[in-house]
Amino acid sequence: MNILSIGGFSGLGESNTCTLRDKVLQEFGTVDHVDTTKVPYNLHYRIRNKLFRLGLNISLPDLSHANLEIKRLVECKADHYAIIWIDKGIIINKDTFETIRLTQPNTKIIGYSPDWMMGRHNQSRQFIESLPFYDCYVTTKSYAVEEMKKAGCKDVIYIGNAFQKGFHKPFELTAEEHKKYDCEVGFIGAYEDDRAESIGYLADNGIKVEIWGNYRWKWFCDSHHNLIFKGTELVSDEYCKALSGCKISLCFLRKMNKDLQTTRSIEIPACGSFMLAERTSEHLDLFKEDEEAVYFSDNKELLDKCRKYITDDVARKRIAEAGYQRCISSDYSYHGRIRQILHHVLNG
Repeated sequence: MNILSIGGFSGLGESNTCTLRDKVLQEFGTVDHVDTTKVPYNLHYRIRNKLFRLGLNISLPDLSHANLEIKRLVECKADHYAIIWIDKGIIINKDTFETIRLTQPNTKIIGYSPDWMMGRHNQSRQFIESLPFYDCYVTTKSYAVEEMKKAGCKDVIYIGNAFQKGFHKPFELTAEEHKKYDCEVGFIGAYEDDRAESIGYLADNGIKVEIWGNYRWKWFCDSHHNLIFKGTELVSDEYCKALSGCKISLCFLRKMNKDLQTTRSIEIPACGSFMLAERTSEHLDLFKEDEEAVYFSDNKELLDKCRKYITDDVARKRIAEAGYQRCISSDYSYHGRIRQILHHVLNG
């Protein structure tokens, strides 16, 4: 079938999850692409985005002229698209959706986002106006389903996060890579105050933590002798190798998104790494506690679990392997997730 895939494909290298989903769509049909981020965000975009977050009802600029390209493709496509897949379409205008409906009325429009799209920091004026046009919107947030329906979506489904087969996988590290990536406790991700508080608590209690992330982490690490800033976020298979090198991989959730799981919730076990994550209902559904992953609810429990599993090589490796096998057996892959989505939309 013909598919039009729309999303932010530029930036973040091979670990860009939008690009990973696009690659899987190509397994289901012939795919045309519109990149909404081929022109990087500029000051004009950031100012308008900030003003929208503050409550002004203004639109975001389409720097990459994605709307014009979408209209061109749907108007000239002789063999219509069965699916138009829009990955976090915050710059897609209402009149673009109207053009799609007018020219290709039988096309199914699917929206997808790994973020909490009812939070204003993830939205835009265009996004809010477009919600009634989607045949189905896919969210990785179980609590967002009813919220999005009330906001105008006809059909909203909850699908868990995923890993990419062939990319997220255990790596056998070389001697040089062991020197670069091996650590007792590691974290990969953006700085947030609550994460820093928890990691600082570990450091203050004698746990050495190595961090890959944005430069706010560097300033934080400079004030703690047990913290090591390893560099900016990893955007290639180095990300998976770094996870493979961690005895314990920390998985923190993003509070401003009200996360109960995140992309790392699947990527860490899929890379064969031992995951120590915040205890939530969704994490417990994904991986059996103390068998396929280990969880904590406060900093004291986090510290206790780190101390236990840093030294217990047998249990740690057994749990890491079981978490990896759960990813495979339950097919938490993007292929499996997208197959579910397409079946729901095309077959009802």
